[in-house]
Amino acid sequence: MKKADFKRMINQIAKNFAKHQVTYSQSQYIFKEVRKKLELKPEKKIQGTVKRLSRKEYQNFINVAYDKSSKVGLMMQTLFETAARVDEFTSLNANDIYFDEMRIVIKSGKGKKRREVPIEEHLVRLLSTHLKGRKSGPIFRTQRDKRYTNRRIQQIVKEVAQLAQIKSIDVTPHTLRHSRATFLAEDGMAKDYLQIFLGHDQPSTTEIYTKTAAIDVDQAFRKVSVGNGNEK
Repeated sequence: MKKADFKRMINQIAKNFAKHQVTYSQSQYIFKEVRKKLELKPEKKIQGTVKRLSRKEYQNFINVAYDKSSKVGLMMQTLFETAARVDEFTSLNANDIYFDEMRIVIKSGKGKKRREVPIEEHLVRLLSTHLKGRKSGPIFRTQRDKRYTNRRIQQIVKEVAQLAQIKSIDVTPHTLRHSRATFLAEDGMAKDYLQIFLGHDQPSTTEIYTKTAAIDVDQAFRKVSVGNGNEK
């Protein structure tokens, strides 16, 4: 259909709605029923790849975070390694860490779902040292012994990214989540396990990370191939 055809159709619908004094909610119902009658469905969005840090950028980011302070460094490392959403991160308490089992339990996940996230031994040791035996309250507390807000964590991530001079993308807590997921996919974590790790309901949500990883692997291969003189 051409633009002029759309205009004529819109004008015709508008006149009919005005004639019958159709309200907003009634118009919603009408359009819904028309779509149902014509079996119209939303077009599927073609997923691209996620915006995330390179491994070099992440290493620079975490080094700068630790230069800022050991506490900020550990906060950023925990946020990254757990791949937690920012609201999940700020809800974490000291008793959510199972040191012997080397895992953190996220109890306030998306959809109020609980999931257990495995963490590496070095992070277990750092968190144990940070807490100094404390078993209650937020894992990370402000100078006033309060829980960090989502907004403050977002600000800290942005501040560290600026100090690290990362200009390729706008770095947010979700960027760190994307980066962690892609690195795990690159390192060979199966999609079904990655789905559980991230707390995704649908496998299709996780596929974007494996797609990003596949593209990165291909690009790395091309660089190696060219470096070895395999150009035709």
